Amino acid sequence: MDLSCFGRALRLRWLWYAWTEPDRPWVVTSTIVQLGDGNKASFWKCSWLNGRAPRDIAPGLFKLAWRKNRTVREDIINQQWTRGLWRMDSVELMSQFVVLWDAVQQVQLTDRPDEIVWRWTANGAYTSKSAYLAQLKGTFCTFDAQSIWHAHVEGKHRFFAWLLVQSKILTADKLVARNWLCDTNCALCDQVHETAAHLCLHCSYAKQVWLAMSNWTSGAIQIPAVQDEGVEDWWNRSLALLPVAQKRSVAAILMYTCWNLWKERNRRVFDQKCLQPHEVVQLIKEEVNLRRVACGTPMVF
Repeated sequence: MDLSCFGRALRLRWLWYAWTEPDRPWVVTSTIVQLGDGNKASFWKCSWLNGRAPRDIAPGLFKLAWRKNRTVREDIINQQWTRGLWRMDSVELMSQFVVLWDAVQQVQLTDRPDEIVWRWTANGAYTSKSAYLAQLKGTFCTFDAQSIWHAHVEGKHRFFAWLLVQSKILTADKLVARNWLCDTNCALCDQVHETAAHLCLHCSYAKQVWLAMSNWTSGAIQIPAVQDEGVEDWWNRSLALLPVAQKRSVAAILMYTCWNLWKERNRRVFDQKCLQPHEVVQLIKEEVNLRRVACGTPMVF
């Protein structure tokens, strides 16, 4: 989840509630105002003209207008909304004025209160979920995050995998970018500059671990074979075309393997201790089996 978008969605809830509480600030966002008596809707800022706000219909006039915070009722009476517009000095502004004038003349106020409608839900009521999703409309991602969040592992493994597929774990290349002093060589093979992809996929030490895991799972776990392949591409390729149930188990074992390679790396960096590949494999098997005893998953094929 994008925490920035989610936080904004939660804050928008208070702006939604503020419609019924005039003493709070109100900013029109993703809403349509159904005009009634015109006592709440802002003439210039609320989207009360066929779902659009006058300031969007006539942005040039909005800059010239006086007292931009008046309600629809206040501005419609005696055409108060036109005050200040005598300063129009271009054909474009005059054209905007004609369009807005025609639209405003067709408005009929009623006795019922103004109402607000949320654009992003079928019933027109605000929800934080819809506000979050609205911020993501039009975005495109090649990565299926559900394969991480639905895997048969614990939360710490999911969070680690989420960072790993984005190459955001603090390997040497990331530490150097932050100007932190460190040994830039891989802690497992001491031959190549350390990156997330090298450490977990392409390192000679890691490949020994992957070979053992492939044998243990009868080939369900494949040895990373594509040289210089990125972590995200490897993850997608490893899970492509698998049935849902098998995908969740395979994803889990991939996570346990990468997690223990990362732990071995940290043992060597921080504790000056090291294990042989077969010992790391044994730790992976123990974690998988412990999870199976507790939860019945993941499956080992």
